[in-house]
Amino acid sequence: QNPNRSNKVKGEHGQPVLLDMAIIHRMAKARCISFLISALIIGCILASLPLSIGFLPHNNLPNQSTLSVPMASMVDAFATRNAATTTEESETNQPMVYHYESPFFPSSSGDRSTPSALILLNTPIKSRGDTINDGKLSGVIGVLWETSSYRICADGGANRLYDATVAIHEDESGYFLPDLITGDLDSLRSDVKKYYETKGVSVVRVEDQNFHDLDKSLMAVEKWIEEEHDRNHNKDITEITNKSRAFIYGGFGGRFDQEMGCINALCVWGKKETFQQTTLALYDEETCAFALPELPMKSEIRIRFPGETAENADQNHQVGEGPTCGLIPIMGRCEKVITTGLEWNLEGDVPIEFGGLVSSSNRVIDEVVTVESSSPMLFTTEMMV
Repeated sequence: QNPNRSNKVKGEHGQPVLLDMAIIHRMAKARCISFLISALIIGCILASLPLSIGFLPHNNLPNQSTLSVPMASMVDAFATRNAATTTEESETNQPMVYHYESPFFPSSSGDRSTPSALILLNTPIKSRGDTINDGKLSGVIGVLWETSSYRICADGGANRLYDATVAIHEDESGYFLPDLITGDLDSLRSDVKKYYETKGVSVVRVEDQNFHDLDKSLMAVEKWIEEEHDRNHNKDITEITNKSRAFIYGGFGGRFDQEMGCINALCVWGKKETFQQTTLALYDEETCAFALPELPMKSEIRIRFPGETAENADQNHQVGEGPTCGLIPIMGRCEKVITTGLEWNLEGDVPIEFGGLVSSSNRVIDEVVTVESSSPMLFTTEMMV
């Protein structure tokens, strides 16, 4: 219609009223603009809701089955990296913290109140002293065995346990019996299998060749941790995982490809929700290694013998992590690493990468070491026995 055309309509009392259509069009345009601005504001508010939900503490996340697909995917991604943290950023405004506390402290050694699992791999059980001391294993393996309440032999690891214990020391008490032997069992000797089966040890074959025997053992540990949660049904699963530990003994000193497979298991399984705050570490009588998460999580590490305390360890025949340590960029180039508590701290100004700088032969000098890194790192220490 012609915007300049005037129409006559009847007013409230029936008198004719002259309307200018140009004015009507301007009023309509103003209302449309106002409506669009309101819709834009509401849209911005709605768009910010998934981000807000993503930063809720993990145990307060909404049921993902009720979320839209994009929101559920974002919550999954956030939970994979940052679930089960000991300090919740949304409540305390402090960085989320991953803790490694040595199982070799006197207060931890032999303490079975903390759910702890031990996996024995198919490598010789060696000790710098006698393997058997007063009817018990000595060295690093001795402390880990004594501390653990759930013990698994990964396939041929049962042979190693048998040869280091039963073969040289009559085990009438059953002290050296594992709870489970699992894997594809292609390395398990028939005499060892028969012995443990007659002692009531569960022997479970898992033939899936897409997984290593260590993976199959970690599956059993994961199930065990979940069962611990069921037994403590009044507690949140994060309360169980925050206090649980999984020790892998025998990850070093054999074939290099197997060593790398063990390190890869730390990286892969450490991302799983069950293991987010579980101490998951590799040990033998000379080395310890565990994975550290990337930012926004911060890592705090307490080893048994930092600095000067290590000087008396050998004299007292004590066992634990020693001061010599390293930070390895096992997941690739790490742009920024900041540490405290080391003799040569990293200030975040030089990337850590293979082909460049790798922090090896460093030294722990403080009781607590902190690490903040832009990518996951591997922390290693020597073992003192």
